[in-house]
Amino acid sequence: MEIDDSALARKLRDWSTRPEIMAHNWAPRLFWRAAPDTPYGYPRVAPSELEVYFATLLGEPSEYRAQLDRTHAGRGAFLAANARRHELPLFSPHPASGDAG
Repeated sequence: MEIDDSALARKLRDWSTRPEIMAHNWAPRLFWRAAPDTPYGYPRVAPSELEVYFATLLGEPSEYRAQLDRTHAGRGAFLAANARRHELPLFSPHPASGDAG
């Protein structure tokens, strides 16, 4: 499978290496399928949801929270609340990850 090199994917990979995220000791395979040369291949989870979660943990503004709140009945607020409680939510699978259903 190819590496997702979109701006959002690059942002998430960068954020995942910040100390605030690394302190949780999450293996990259929790959120990404490994590629031949990197554990950050293609996302397993919906990138917009992971962006909201990481943004909340990092105290950064989220680009996707309002959109998720509008399109998925408060999903952005739910993910942010999980992050504030240091709870790992069940993320929606990335549609092309092969991990769905």
